[in-house]
Amino acid sequence: MLAFISIFAAGAAHADSAGDAWAEIARCAGIADSSARLKCFDAAAPRANGAPAAQPATGAPDRDGFGFSPLPAATRVEDFGKPPVPPEITQITATVIELARTARGRSIFVLDNGQVWRQLDGDDADVQDPQPGKTMKVAIEMGLSLLGNYNLTIEGRNVLIRVGRVK
Repeated sequence: MLAFISIFAAGAAHADSAGDAWAEIARCAGIADSSARLKCFDAAAPRANGAPAAQPATGAPDRDGFGFSPLPAATRVEDFGKPPVPPEITQITATVIELARTARGRSIFVLDNGQVWRQLDGDDADVQDPQPGKTMKVAIEMGLSLLGNYNLTIEGRNVLIRVGRVK
């Protein structure tokens, strides 16, 4: 066991850059013996202080991915079981450019942003074709359960339609 610790300590001593230190820390995480793992971490951590931390993605929220992205899994043990942090985008609005029907009479909404949504359940009478020359504006928002449910509402109508993203 002492030889095992010596090998890892020697590896940590040769980590030249901060990037190598992070690689060494990753190797330390694989050590089963807790005291050996701690010694390995203690040896690698001082060199990792100068390493640049991973930066979160910045920029505009991804509206094209709305409805497709799975909810993020807990990344830390402390976060497991807690409600997920809601995504930045919880609702989109768009205009329906095409309204189609499935063989079972469910509605398929083709939106002006290129997204395609399908009615999952509910009465097919909930959705009526727009009058000629009129546009149908819709809002799609995440359901309250945050389990990947999405609800579509049609402007000017008091109806809530559960939908799923197709494209």
